[in-house]
Amino acid sequence: MQSETGLQLLARLGSRPSISDVVSPIFKDGLNPKDVVELCGLEGTGKSEILLNIVASVILPKTWKSIPLNGKDASVIFIDNDYKFSILRLVALMENRISVNLKTVDQQDLELTNDIEVLIKKCLSKLSLIRSASSSEFLVTLYSLEQTLLSNPNISVVMIDSISAFYWIDKCSNGESVAAQEKNMKLATKVLSKFVNNFSLIVIATKCDFYKKRTRDEDFISEASSVSHFENFKSDHQDYMCKAWGQFVTKKFLLEKQIFTNSFRCYGTENRMSKTDRSAITFKITENGVQSM
Repeated sequence: MQSETGLQLLARLGSRPSISDVVSPIFKDGLNPKDVVELCGLEGTGKSEILLNIVASVILPKTWKSIPLNGKDASVIFIDNDYKFSILRLVALMENRISVNLKTVDQQDLELTNDIEVLIKKCLSKLSLIRSASSSEFLVTLYSLEQTLLSNPNISVVMIDSISAFYWIDKCSNGESVAAQEKNMKLATKVLSKFVNNFSLIVIATKCDFYKKRTRDEDFISEASSVSHFENFKSDHQDYMCKAWGQFVTKKFLLEKQIFTNSFRCYGTENRMSKTDRSAITFKITENGVQSM
């Protein structure tokens, strides 16, 4: 059995930077250590954009040159299973966030251009980006993260975009046995659960829309009516991920795009053991990021 150094013990048992009040219109009650958050929705409903906004909020500092940036000065592990991560978009979000705060203290943006570039590079060093091309690679990636978590007590959150990327591939290629089809996902959930419990991490994962189990003409709701109910959506769809993942998730958010208003709606269940929060959050996505309406 490999022994731990004092630094590793502190990384495992010590407190990590808090991101409980991270700036986001989605999380009304904030985020707490050991939260496992699932963002579920169709393509184009803002899931990846929400992750990038959270990354920007986490890796930016609280203050810079006495200017409040409202960041958390923490580190992030981002696992990109969908190969959608955009470093250009992340940098743009950070630049916009800095520019907005500079104007509030009457600073001249042009005078600080070089300093801003240095700041962004420093912040990006707190981001570990990993890409996986299969469920096996994803699993190996997770196994390899323990040493990183032990050596870096500044890591507060692990993000996965998306957790369901390889589900249907495994289902088609691993025979008729459900156990074989879901083996890697169950093992991945087990590893993530260990990380959450041992290091008090927050896990945020995106997932493609639920699998629709039935279609009834009388249940069809026109988009023009702009009416969408969490309970109707939930009753007409079934979750396709393995049971272990479903039990692991503590907060679930369903995202929808409102085509006619060019906005988005989010329906959340704050905890899988509590009553459903049926109120919807409406937000928009602009150059400055995710903003409430």
